[in-house]
Amino acid sequence: MRAPMGVMVFGLARSGTTLVSDLLTIPGRSIVISEPEVYKQWSRATAARVHRLARLVGLDIPEAPPEPDAYGGDYQRYFDEVMLPAMGKLPLWGIKNVDFSGWRFLFKNYPPQRLILCVRDLRDTALSGLDRICRLGITFRGSGSGIMRDEAWVLSGLAYSVHQLMEMQKRPHLLVRYEDLASDPDARKRIADYVGLDRLQEERLNIKAAEMRRAWEIEKHQGGIGTASVGRFASEPPGPARALAERLWRLLPEYSRTFGYEVPPADPALSDHDFALRRPAGAAPIDYLDTESWSWDGPHQFEPSFAQRRARIAVAKVIPAGVKVLDLGTGAPSLTSLLPTKAPPLHGDSVARAPGFLVSALHRGELPPIGSADLIAILGMMEHVEDPMALLTRLAGTGRPVALSYHAADDTGTLDRRQFGWVNHLTRAELEAAFAAAGFRCKAHWAFDGRQSLFHLTPLAGRKSAVADKAPAR
Repeated sequence: MRAPMGVMVFGLARSGTTLVSDLLTIPGRSIVISEPEVYKQWSRATAARVHRLARLVGLDIPEAPPEPDAYGGDYQRYFDEVMLPAMGKLPLWGIKNVDFSGWRFLFKNYPPQRLILCVRDLRDTALSGLDRICRLGITFRGSGSGIMRDEAWVLSGLAYSVHQLMEMQKRPHLLVRYEDLASDPDARKRIADYVGLDRLQEERLNIKAAEMRRAWEIEKHQGGIGTASVGRFASEPPGPARALAERLWRLLPEYSRTFGYEVPPADPALSDHDFALRRPAGAAPIDYLDTESWSWDGPHQFEPSFAQRRARIAVAKVIPAGVKVLDLGTGAPSLTSLLPTKAPPLHGDSVARAPGFLVSALHRGELPPIGSADLIAILGMMEHVEDPMALLTRLAGTGRPVALSYHAADDTGTLDRRQFGWVNHLTRAELEAAFAAAGFRCKAHWAFDGRQSLFHLTPLAGRKSAVADKAPAR
């Protein structure tokens, strides 16, 4: 008979779950494994990471990482036959997850004696998730030619997770708010008391075992617990990333109300949104597999993050190999992963989301140094610019061709543009006049996806554009 799981740690990604699992991982006494992915397909990277952690804690397991052939490629079999007996010799063992898909199956097969739920202000969570994509460079492609990790994924993935978390929180649990965990030693003591430990661990062993994340996370927190990421939303300048975080917060007010955060103003217009918690009876829930699919159209309602994804996919198809693109207002640097060949990435935004980002106040129309870029892409950003004419004039002054997206006011008559953080509302005629006044020759693909237009702008005195002169595929 296997020893029962002492504790399960669950929460939204970027809500402090890894920190909690590290606090509870003490060599010779306890282990909480971060994301063991027990019921998924065998992953050599996951198996190696879990093996490194087990060795750091001192579990009696083979020195070499497991090979899938020895267990018929069944990772759960390896976990049950090797890891469980070894962990069962400790006073406390558990696992931590932020992946809510299949959580009921996990609870059924590995029922925890205690449950810790981690939460964080939704706005901070969304921005931290976007920053993580940039820091780790995980804007990889799915099956096909699309993106799996971008702003649309952050929005839909967190919405799905919140739905599941609101169900999970009906079970007995200890609630841990990230803000309290970072600033209040008593919150950490409550965790120790809850699981029956007389102390918590100081070394970040799960991060140490996860080589991909180690340097960034340890540098950020200096190996300890700090408040550097508390109130992340407050420091985010106006733009698509800030609007995304606020959009998620407004879509799911019940989350903030339940867990003691600032509650957004009531907005009846969002009550029947596909991502809302209180939706009409019989409405289908968010499907986890949809949130993971690059080709998903998204909710029935218009969402700028999905429009931004469509613009990136369309523009990438007409950029020839070898062109060096400066992606401005990039948020997630997903456009680079879609280009036909990997040129050195050039990313510009209002925030340094990762080392090498070029920072300027894009929302005020300011540009970073252009450097050796052949082409400037600015997709999903111009609606957030206070003075679009100033931005266009500066873009023309670079002498570089520009790929730009915009939702003309003529094509968004049914939308309340301000709810998306958009601060300018140009018509088609006004756009064409602005392009000409700035010094651009314009080729327009109006409303290519129903509302959004794409523009190939060539400076009148500039060199020939590197962008193929053809309409993007829908």
